[in-house]
Amino acid sequence: MPAEIAALRKRQVKNFCCLLMLSNGVPMFVAGDEFMHTQNGNPNVYDQDNESTWLDWSLTETNADVSRFFRMMIAFRKAHSLIARSTGWGADCTWHGTDGDPDLGSGSHSLALHLRGASTDGADIFAMFNVYWDALSFTLPAASIWKRVVDTSLDSPNDIVEEATAQPYVSTSYSVGPRSVAVLISSGTA
Repeated sequence: MPAEIAALRKRQVKNFCCLLMLSNGVPMFVAGDEFMHTQNGNPNVYDQDNESTWLDWSLTETNADVSRFFRMMIAFRKAHSLIARSTGWGADCTWHGTDGDPDLGSGSHSLALHLRGASTDGADIFAMFNVYWDALSFTLPAASIWKRVVDTSLDSPNDIVEEATAQPYVSTSYSVGPRSVAVLISSGTA
């Protein structure tokens, strides 16, 4: 497989992990997703007892960066009670486009989610999703100083970092790479 296709597949797995771990509700994934186990395109393997259903544990070493990403995204979700509340997000959630209101049309390539943490005494979270094949620049909410914790366009270990080590991001916009997800958290008020 060409290296650029392998890199895109790995990035897409990380993107889907972000979507899942930033969703309200109970996240569910299949054993092996965290290290890129595949059924080689077979969607219906319930009656198989062969290599298509057996977990290839050597992939935990081959794709250690993806396993690390899953572990850290799960920890991020656990650290922010704002994300998975039983009551939903309500007024704590607003949706954005690259510059203002979201484009909810069928040709849209981007969306941003702003979760406000004041009601849970937590940090704000601003997640940007770019499904376009070019980088897109998102305008950041002005009320906060932001720190980048996730950017799937970056190579491991920079694709996700511990909040304690995340550096303040000083700009009014953030460029999200092609087919990538970026997550920022507030670190104070501007």
